[in-house]
Amino acid sequence: MLRNLYRYNLANVLRCIPVADAYSFSSQNYGRVYSSSGNIERRQLSTNVTIDTTSETIVLDEGDMKSRFPFIWLRDNCRCHSCYQETAGQKITLLKKLDIDVYPLNVGMHDDQSITVEWSDAHTSKYPLKFLKDVKFPALINPLDGLDLKYWGSEMTRDKIPTFSFHDVMSYESRLYSWLESLHTHGICIMNGLEDHASNLTRLADWVTHPRMTCHGSDFAVKATSEATDLAYTGYPLELHTDLSYYSYGPGVQLLHCIQDSINGGLSEFADGFKVAYDLKRDDPDTFEILSTVPVANVHKGIHSISKTKYILRAWKPIIRMSNSDHVEDVVFAYSHQDTCMSVKFKDAKKVYKALKTFLDSIYSRNNLISLKLQPGEAICLNNTRVLHGRTAFESGYSIQRHLQGLYLDWDEIYSRMRGMSGK
Repeated sequence: MLRNLYRYNLANVLRCIPVADAYSFSSQNYGRVYSSSGNIERRQLSTNVTIDTTSETIVLDEGDMKSRFPFIWLRDNCRCHSCYQETAGQKITLLKKLDIDVYPLNVGMHDDQSITVEWSDAHTSKYPLKFLKDVKFPALINPLDGLDLKYWGSEMTRDKIPTFSFHDVMSYESRLYSWLESLHTHGICIMNGLEDHASNLTRLADWVTHPRMTCHGSDFAVKATSEATDLAYTGYPLELHTDLSYYSYGPGVQLLHCIQDSINGGLSEFADGFKVAYDLKRDDPDTFEILSTVPVANVHKGIHSISKTKYILRAWKPIIRMSNSDHVEDVVFAYSHQDTCMSVKFKDAKKVYKALKTFLDSIYSRNNLISLKLQPGEAICLNNTRVLHGRTAFESGYSIQRHLQGLYLDWDEIYSRMRGMSGK
């Protein structure tokens, strides 16, 4: 997931770098911009284009800013009909035929706000300035790069949880984007106004992309039943956990729509797993080491909701997974689904259980736990790779049955939707 951010300083990305050992070409309309000594002559020109042989880049000079584009990148990203299939958005040129040492013989600026490059491989490319101005080196990985995550503890009371209107999100892409951005940043949001229509949650998911299909189907009703295939379908308390820990690639987001609340009990509980992980890394490095390195087996057995066939899902994961840049990538914890097999020697089993207990104590700490009562028509929206959720026990023998409608979304699909809205 994304979910760990690669932060770049925009000033460094766009910084002006002096051009050395350069020769230049400009269209007749713009005139020559380099003197024999290689220094730029200051003119009130909109954009000038030059070739820098030292850095093997073509430089767009807009006065207060220079943008550089490597020779090989430009040739690889030629948008002519023989190199690029526009409707498919794919390259036609084969990598095996790409000359890594290609270089420009000439470059020209045109009145239609484009540049033409004549290449050493006898090909000529044309690039609109708008296309080039949208390119940055290094590139941002997704629309939210550089946006800091907001970690939280018990101070995240109900009135502070970002809350959105179902009607607004379904009506305006700007509100949809804001909701997804907030879900990325905080890991938790409330959506109100879904009323008691179970289909509204699917409508919301379809507006983003589509629900994630799992062994429970595309969506599922969380109700107490005498033939429960999961503790979620009982009135028992559920310890804080993340869902579908037994999938190697678990769903990124869970949506739970309250159709009908229980009369007694059923209080929803949440904790920010990222905050807890970073706290443990700082305060209890030995426990953190175990939680982030020892794979734990999670298992789930049942009958598939669609094929009606038996399945056994099992995945091995550490509770805390770190990225190469030493950021918390995701948190996966579901004690009720923990399998009997362990990945350590018998003498180390107690250490693993001690670390699990320490983690549980941390997420239930008064500094980390938040509780709220979901109201009918509300949905809680959770980053399932970060926020742990649970509930207190509730009485299921009343005529009014607690009913939550749930489904999952993948971060890949969410980020894809956001890129489509932002154009990045």
